[in-house]
Amino acid sequence: MVLILMVGIPVSLVVGLIFISRADFLQIKDFKVEGAETLSAQNIEDTALKLIYGKWLFFIPKSNIVFFNKEKLATALLANYPRIEKVDVNKQFLDESIGLSLTEREANFLWCSLRNECFSMTKNGLVFERSGNVGDKIIFRGVLDNNPLMKNFATLQEMQKYLSFVDALKNAKIIVTEINIESSDKAVAKTNTGDIIFGPEEVDLSISAQNAIILINEIKSKNPSAQFNYIDARFGNKMFYKLL
Repeated sequence: MVLILMVGIPVSLVVGLIFISRADFLQIKDFKVEGAETLSAQNIEDTALKLIYGKWLFFIPKSNIVFFNKEKLATALLANYPRIEKVDVNKQFLDESIGLSLTEREANFLWCSLRNECFSMTKNGLVFERSGNVGDKIIFRGVLDNNPLMKNFATLQEMQKYLSFVDALKNAKIIVTEINIESSDKAVAKTNTGDIIFGPEEVDLSISAQNAIILINEIKSKNPSAQFNYIDARFGNKMFYKLL
């Protein structure tokens, strides 16, 4: 009799836990997505819903909010949506839902391959998704081979150098549309005045830009309609150029 009681109590406990785990008030009823700007909130919800189908150990519903694995959902969203930089998953017991707060990566630039396949790139140099919309974004080329997704075109410090070069030229109304890093000692910036060649490993690229600006202003003071085939700004104050 004692043995029967000892076995009966654990079985009753397990059955009771299974019964409670199926209680309606413990089931996830909704996913609430915040921060989806370019991404579809509905697609995010659909991905999350796939994780609550079925049962754990044949008995416990995966939709049970207590046992729901927040880390697994966060990992799945980051893997399926490269545009997501960060996701916070919160269990909201009062309204039986899961809150998803997203931070999207910003497509500041484009990286394009030799075949003109273009991908969105952050200001930190991370290439993260395909893009068919060039718009007015600066295009970067070079460095990466094969599949560039989730790879860095450049370090943060290198990107800051390139942008200091772009900004210095922009202040002189010289607009950079494309930068191609051809090698460690040669990069070509396409501008509305002509190609400007610079050394990508120079410490301060704004100096190279200023030297090019001085030359452009000097030539245009004599011939306002002058257009450059190229300007080579890799050798300090010693500039080489060719007019069209």
